Amino acid sequence: MRNTFKIYPNDKLPKQFKFPDYYLKLSRNLDDINKIEYFPWWFEDAEDDIDSYVKILKRLTGVDYLISFARNGDWAACFKITDFSGDPRVYVYDLGNKNSNYEYNDFNDWLQSEIKNIL
Repeated sequence: MRNTFKIYPNDKLPKQFKFPDYYLKLSRNLDDINKIEYFPWWFEDAEDDIDSYVKILKRLTGVDYLISFARNGDWAACFKITDFSGDPRVYVYDLGNKNSNYEYNDFNDWLQSEIKNIL
């Protein structure tokens, strides 16, 4: 069982983009998630080439400037790196069907909803 995951370094992201605080905390310690039996999502390690990754996600979703942070089969939970709020919306896409998607107000909203779905 993993205890950490690698996030994109600041020098690879737009200067104004900030990851949500709880996402950063989880990147250093996944104990809170590992305690949840059957949590279906896994947190992704950052890819080396963010530009190529953004282009791939645009081709799969039709939306520009997305980076995925978690996967559940073909589903990808993403942040838009042009959201400079410090608490970006979460966009969830079925990568096999870009018309199948939904959104959450922020990371905590997404995480709480996903936890609620399995309890």
